[in-house]
Parts: sequence; C-alpha cells; structure tokens
Amino acid sequence: KAAKENDAQTAEQYSRESVRVARTTRELLKKFATAYHVYHAEDNGRKAPKRLSQTRMNMGGLYADVGDHEAIAITKDLFLLIIQDRTVQKLMDELELPPDRANLFEIIDADGSGTLQITELLQGLLKIRGEIS
Repeated sequence: KAAKENDAQTAEQYSRESVRVARTTRELLKKFATAYHVYHAEDNGRKAPKRLSQTRMNMGGLYADVGDHEAIAITKDLFLLIIQDRTVQKLMDELELPPDRANLFEIIDADGSGTLQITELLQGLLKIRGEIS
C-alpha cells in the first residue's frame, strides 16, 4: 500500500513539474516571439531599438501567442540580444538551462541554417533540459 501511495505521489509531482516546465517554456517562447516582432518593427517603418532591454518585452499580449511561429526566424545576433533581458534570464534559470547561454545558439540550431524557428528553439531547449531525446 505504501508503495502505491509513493508511486501516486511521484506521478503527481512529475505531472506538476511537467506543467511548470511547459508554462515556463511557453513564456520564454513568447519573449522570443515578441522580441522578434519588436526587432523587426523597422520593416514596417518603425525604428527598431538598439538594445531589446530598452523596449518593453511585455507588450500587453501583443504577440502573446506564437501563432505565426512559421514566420519567426531568430538570428544569432537577435538570440544574443534576447538572452540579455533579465526576464528571459530568469525564465532560463527556472528551466535550469546551463549558465553558458551564449553558446546555446549553435547547439539549438539543429539544421545549421543560422536561424532558429520557434519549433527548433522549443525542441532544442527541451533537449538541453533532458526532456526529450
């Protein structure tokens, strides 16, 4: 009986942790999507910031959903700008990603294209965490 209770408790903890990781990863991906759109705003005639930390990464849900993720391509330069944001650093800490984050781009860029699509970023982050093999 004790073993069954322990298994149930372990399963519940695993489930809670999975939900936490999913939510944190989603927030992190939203930050990348928002930064992409802010950075590429000059394509629409607006001036892009020199540093993303000068912008509001929380833009009231403007790009809250990553629905247009097919169009997003994060370059290494943009990746390096995004990971300087304190909120992004905190989310990466919560996901227990390695502290040497400047080198993560090459690891995550599985196809060697020089850009990260949202799905590639998601899979790369989860692989680094050990969530998928």
